[in-house]
Formats: sequence, structure tokens, C-alpha cells
Amino acid sequence: MPTTLKKSIALGLTVFLICPFNSALAGWVFISNDNLGNAYYYEDSKTVRDNTNNEVSTWQMISYAEALSAPNGAPTQSVIQDISYFCRAGYESYKQFYIGYYSGPGGSGVSVEQQDTSGSAWERVIPDTMSYVLYEFFCKPPTPRK
Repeated sequence: MPTTLKKSIALGLTVFLICPFNSALAGWVFISNDNLGNAYYYEDSKTVRDNTNNEVSTWQMISYAEALSAPNGAPTQSVIQDISYFCRAGYESYKQFYIGYYSGPGGSGVSVEQQDTSGSAWERVIPDTMSYVLYEFFCKPPTPRK
């Protein structure tokens, strides 16, 4: 299969798969703001807890208070990422599998770039950072239902 055709199919599939994550369609739940005013959300229906392996996988969205640049230089005001947390004490870490950059806040506007980051390494969570706040949020034990 020609490389151009493969790229076209991959791009079309990416657009198809990402459309459900548009903030107008998804059930994003607010987590917190950082000290710069950036807002952090997660998609509750896409969060999976694997207690056997001490992992939580979720889709997160960051809506930036000020526009930033995507790696390709395009202005972006939000990102959506597929991320997992390893919730074992002493081994606190996270791994990103996908990131998409959007021109508008809250995952709105147009997709300006997307990257498959599944080959990235697990990274340690650093105390007193936003990644630690997110780690604590996702790795807290679930509240028992009555």
C-alpha cells in the first residue's frame, strides 16, 4: 500500500476517533485549576481502574488560560490526552499514549496536531506539581457506594 494512502487512512481514522472527544459531545468533569489559570478535566466515562495492576487509565483535557504553540508551531488553547497512572506507593508514575492539540479552549476549534506517544516512557510524578495533584486525584481509593 502506498505511503500516501496509509497516511490518509491514518489521518481519517484519527479524525473519526477523536470527534467523540470534542468538548461539546463529551462529558468532561472539572478536576482543578493550576496557578496559571489552566483548567484540567477528565472524561469520566472513559476512565478505567485496573486495581489488580494498580493502574488508572483516563482521557484528560487541559484548557489553557493563554494560547500556546503545538509542536508544529500552530496556536493551541487546549490538549486532549490518553494517559495512565501507576498507583503503587513508592512507584508513582504516569505514561501518555496520545495527545491532540486544539485551536480553541475546551477541545473546541480545529485539531491542529496529534501525536501517538505510546512509545514514551513512564515518568515519575514529582511532588508539589500539577502532575502530583492529578496523580492523587486518579489514584485515591474509590469511595464505597452505600
